[in-house]
Amino acid sequence: MFFNSFWATDPSEVGRSMLDYFSFGHICMGIVVFALLSIISTIRNFIDPNNFKVKNSHWVAFFIGTLIFAIFWEIIENTLLYQWGMKYANRQDSIVNASFDIILGGLGALICCGFAYLMYYKVKKCEFPWFYLFCSLSFILFFIIYVELQF
Repeated sequence: MFFNSFWATDPSEVGRSMLDYFSFGHICMGIVVFALLSIISTIRNFIDPNNFKVKNSHWVAFFIGTLIFAIFWEIIENTLLYQWGMKYANRQDSIVNASFDIILGGLGALICCGFAYLMYYKVKKCEFPWFYLFCSLSFILFFIIYVELQF
């Protein structure tokens, strides 16, 4: 019974369990939002490459921005989309499921942030194309998992 409350094994448990196949979509969302927010640094680097350095505070701000986006998404998903009848099985998520969806959006951002840390601070290379390639491949991987896990 614990496994059912942890992972939705039946369509009736989607939105009620901690994790369901939509969880991988939230990881994808975290990856995309973090990558889009990081474009701010990319543009600044292209405009003034000699005077602009990517700092830890930038990555923290992008991570926090991703979490804020995930929170707003859960609010919109469980209010407006529910009212408009666009939610899966026309039911709201449980508090536990919504909380884990936010955490998984943050996990998607952490995946990108971890790669950025390795690339910028350990390898000491500021190669934005490699960062965006990694984000794109990560998104594709989790999107394939999301599509394959649908009931």
